[in-house]
Amino acid sequence: MNKFVIIPNLTKDKKLETTKLIVDWLEKNDCKICLPAQIANYINKQQYSCSESDMYNNADCAIVLGGDGTILNAARNLIKYDLPILGVNLGNLGFLAEVEKKDALSTLSKIIKGDYYVQRRMMLDVKRLINDKEDLIGVALNDIVIARTSISRMMKYSIYVNDGHVNNYSADGIIVSTPTGSTAYNLSAGGPILDPKNEMMVITPICPHTLMSRSIVLSKNDVVKISLENNRKSWNDDTMITIDGQESFNIDQKDKIIISNSYKSAKLITCNKNGFYTILKKKLGNC
Repeated sequence: MNKFVIIPNLTKDKKLETTKLIVDWLEKNDCKICLPAQIANYINKQQYSCSESDMYNNADCAIVLGGDGTILNAARNLIKYDLPILGVNLGNLGFLAEVEKKDALSTLSKIIKGDYYVQRRMMLDVKRLINDKEDLIGVALNDIVIARTSISRMMKYSIYVNDGHVNNYSADGIIVSTPTGSTAYNLSAGGPILDPKNEMMVITPICPHTLMSRSIVLSKNDVVKISLENNRKSWNDDTMITIDGQESFNIDQKDKIIISNSYKSAKLITCNKNGFYTILKKKLGNC
């Protein structure tokens, strides 16, 4: 790899010091660089200013500077380009941005020498079924959550897998997670941790009104359908689908939501095959 596009989170790299450090290093190592025009102008590197199509179509790798949220946003935006992502962590300890700032240049040195791995991460399509037609709402790398946004009142959800009824839940919401997202909201709600290299889905209810509720682990080939059952109309005015905790869409009482494996996946670059477990150990406080 020697063609890089750099995508910084301006709230994490406010003065673009890390961005400039990486650009200077890439220059010295004869790499090709693409930057958004705004970033190129700010760090006085106008020669690397590129249009969006040039940036992503001609690059070998996107270097994303920020935290896990920045990676999630980039993964959804870059899915159509099938572009590998290297996450450099400028926030708290994260699972996706696994390269720390202090290790960024040494990691890039390995990458341009070919000493790296590309992990494909499963993503989920979420669609709304309207008049027997499926309308794609979005794509998620972490999770899809169906829940209310205001008054704290349970909703009733009916869950189907491959058109077979599985369960009804009275709960605050429903999480459908990928293995990558299993350590996020799913884990907080009591769901299992999955190795992100796997391809499967997890359904986890949020605060279900029952003493006997467990997550359901599904294969990547399964299709999940969720409907709102017998809820008062006034309760559904603010029911929403949230994608990766970043994009939200209102849904109606009559809507049926279909969640399935996306035909595209995110590609994350790592130099450590066991990086996930190293981070997991730190997250769980066992270091």
